[in-house]
Amino acid sequence: MDWYSINYLYPSAFKRFGEVMFPNIGILSVSTLESYDIKKLYRFFDKEGIFLTTEMCNPNQWVYTISVTNSVIMGSSEEIRKTREEIEIDGFFSCFKILDKKLTHE
Repeated sequence: MDWYSINYLYPSAFKRFGEVMFPNIGILSVSTLESYDIKKLYRFFDKEGIFLTTEMCNPNQWVYTISVTNSVIMGSSEEIRKTREEIEIDGFFSCFKILDKKLTHE
């Protein structure tokens, strides 16, 4: 996961992530997130009303869909990925983008 890009491109969403997932200490350095288990992002985004679903179409073809509380659904527009981990990274990147838009329009 490219945490530096997320921090740069989606600062409001990154700030919310730090406040929710690390409420007492915050994020001391973006580099400390390199070992962060991105599976925990499912719970974070679920609480924000952004739901990521990944599925395998064929053995080496993974896609994702994102649904938002207000029933907006979007799919992976990028190329199909070969592993679940690759598609999760793409999907979470899109989730940060959606959350950032949501937070800046509140």
